[in-house]
Amino acid sequence: MTGAAEADFDRLLPLLSTMGTTVRRMGPLGSGSLAKACNQLIVGTTTAALAEAAELAERSGMDVAALYEVLSGGLAGSRVLEVVGPRLAARNYHPTGPAKFMQKDLTFVLDSAAAVGAAVPMARAGVELYAELTRQGLGDQDLAVVRQAISNISDNIHAGTK
Repeated sequence: MTGAAEADFDRLLPLLSTMGTTVRRMGPLGSGSLAKACNQLIVGTTTAALAEAAELAERSGMDVAALYEVLSGGLAGSRVLEVVGPRLAARNYHPTGPAKFMQKDLTFVLDSAAAVGAAVPMARAGVELYAELTRQGLGDQDLAVVRQAISNISDNIHAGTK
C-alpha cells in the first residue's frame, strides 16, 4: 500500500516489490497511510463485533469457540475471525500488539474522514470503545482484550439494574 505519483511509483516498484508480495499504488502521496488506516478500521471494528458476539453468547450459555466455528463457515467468516477468534474465545490477551494503538489508528481514520467529508460512524464508536479499554488499564494487552473491556461494561450495566 503506497501513496505516490504514478511516475515515482513505477520507478520505485522494483525496490518496493522486494518488501512485500502485494505492492499497489493506492493514489497520491498519503494514500498508503490511509489504506493502512482503512485496514485498521476493519480489523478494530470487526474484533469489537466478535467480542460483543462472544459476550452475548457466553452470557446466554453458549460456547464461544463453538459459535465462532459455526460463524467461520458462513458470511461472518473472515481472516479476523480466524486469527483473533481463538484468542477472544480463550480470553488470551497476551500481546501480539498493544490494543491502545487501535484508538490512535481509529482517530487517524476520523481525522482523515473529516478532511474529505466522509461519514465513519463505526470508527467513531471504535475510538470510544478503545478509549474506554485504555481507561480500564487494558491498553497494553492484545487487541483481543476488547472482549474484557466489553465484559466489564456489561458488568457495570448489570450492576446498575440491581
